[in-house]
Amino acid sequence: MPQAQKRILFVVYELPPLGGGVARAASQLLREFSNQKNLQIDVVTSSVQNEWGSTEFSKNITLYSVPIGDKPPESYHSQTVDNMLRFTLNSTKQIYTLLKHNNYSVAHYFGYPSALPGWLFKHTVPYIISLRGVDVPGYNLKFGWYYKVYKPLSKLLWKSAQRVFVNSQKLQALAQQTLQRTYQVIPNGVDTELFQPVPDNKKHPTFTVTAGGTIMGPKKGLQYLIEGFAAFHAKHADSQLVLFGAGDLEEQLRALVAQLQLEQVVVFKGMVTADELAAKLPKCHVFCLPSLAEGMSNATLEALACGLPIVITPVGGSDELLANENGVLIEMGSPDRIAEALEGLNVNNKQRMEMGRKSRELALAYSWEQAARKYREVWNN
Repeated sequence: MPQAQKRILFVVYELPPLGGGVARAASQLLREFSNQKNLQIDVVTSSVQNEWGSTEFSKNITLYSVPIGDKPPESYHSQTVDNMLRFTLNSTKQIYTLLKHNNYSVAHYFGYPSALPGWLFKHTVPYIISLRGVDVPGYNLKFGWYYKVYKPLSKLLWKSAQRVFVNSQKLQALAQQTLQRTYQVIPNGVDTELFQPVPDNKKHPTFTVTAGGTIMGPKKGLQYLIEGFAAFHAKHADSQLVLFGAGDLEEQLRALVAQLQLEQVVVFKGMVTADELAAKLPKCHVFCLPSLAEGMSNATLEALACGLPIVITPVGGSDELLANENGVLIEMGSPDRIAEALEGLNVNNKQRMEMGRKSRELALAYSWEQAARKYREVWNN
């Protein structure tokens, strides 16, 4: 007997080209949902053009865009408090309109700052929340003042939610410090068909380090990567660091590279498409992302799928992403430890290749199809 169709309200602040990890995760999930004939999904998200509108994502998914202020391309990956306040106000208006015309099985609020309308309309439609990282108090120390204001509100929103999801066990433990309740872990996925390893003889002839496709923002710790690479490169001239992406700190990072006289060996590739990244990432030898805060890093998952050994800090889902002894765990803010880790992986080629094999093996346990299936199971209950 065919399953009855469910209508879902899905609210996410950012979708590509806006945003970073949250946007990429939401976009991948929507692609998975687009194949589900029993689902009709209305998505409320931010407008790149700063105007109200609707577009068809697929036959069963409609995107409703709301204005959040002018967003020139250079600011696509950084959102201001004004942007988020505008989204909260205008998404509430859009949701109110949709609720007047449609009956939803559930409303799903995916990442910050989406969930306030869930509480406001909780008597009209039950709601669930997916926490992604920065929307959990204590996740990013630089937001200390913001979390003091946000923590009481987050308790209210999470307490009334039918379900609350997190994308890593560490984020679950952090969320428990704000509100003791049941949280379900659904980790991010990765497209293991798009991101695949290449044989060692197909890699760059120069020993190449990368941070993958990541935003150049404060929490990524890329300044420590550059400083650590500088110390490593001083001993190994035949090496390079390749950085993909853009962000608020790009100019500062370029200035640091110039100060360290590394312009010839630190390559800024800028923004690349997923296909371009999937072609370039596997040709690197080591992935290193010394983050100061993460939920479940999409960039790290992509590196795993490409069969790279990973060098990461103890944040977010690091325990899960190093579960196969496929890399090196380093302290936060330590260029020296980065240099040491790179030295070890450069000297011991056999160990590097074995870690890469284990990375790929671990990546196969993660998929967006699996994550989408877990969400659908909740929606269908």
